[in-house]
Amino acid sequence: MRQLLRRATAHWKLKLAALALAILLWVVFTAEQVTTQWLPVPVEAVVRDPGWVLAGRPEPAVVRVRFRGPGRELWEVALRPPSLVLPVRDVGTARSFVVEASMVDMPERARVTATDVRPAVVRLDLRPSSSSPAAGPR
Repeated sequence: MRQLLRRATAHWKLKLAALALAILLWVVFTAEQVTTQWLPVPVEAVVRDPGWVLAGRPEPAVVRVRFRGPGRELWEVALRPPSLVLPVRDVGTARSFVVEASMVDMPERARVTATDVRPAVVRLDLRPSSSSPAAGPR
């Protein structure tokens, strides 16, 4: 038993350096490996129909978005999440709107792309604006 312990602890500095190098190589390799990750992203509704205004927060206010890219850059997205910009045009009777991965506002140089959004529908509380004929006299 003692002989086994001596063999295990012999050249311990060299063994520790080899272990540290292996961990460093593993970290570098996995940081560049392309992977996917679901991350929470806030929804930002932008009403572009002049007859309507947003009367509350989107429901849900945060959606889950699947991102694809190098692990290192996915960490950056997780630390500083982008927003999902939902442009609302021609409201009519709609109160539920489909959201897509292309609506995620990513920086131009990002090597990370949004590929999916869950849930795929966001509900908005919209009211006629005060300048809208639908609002009527006050």
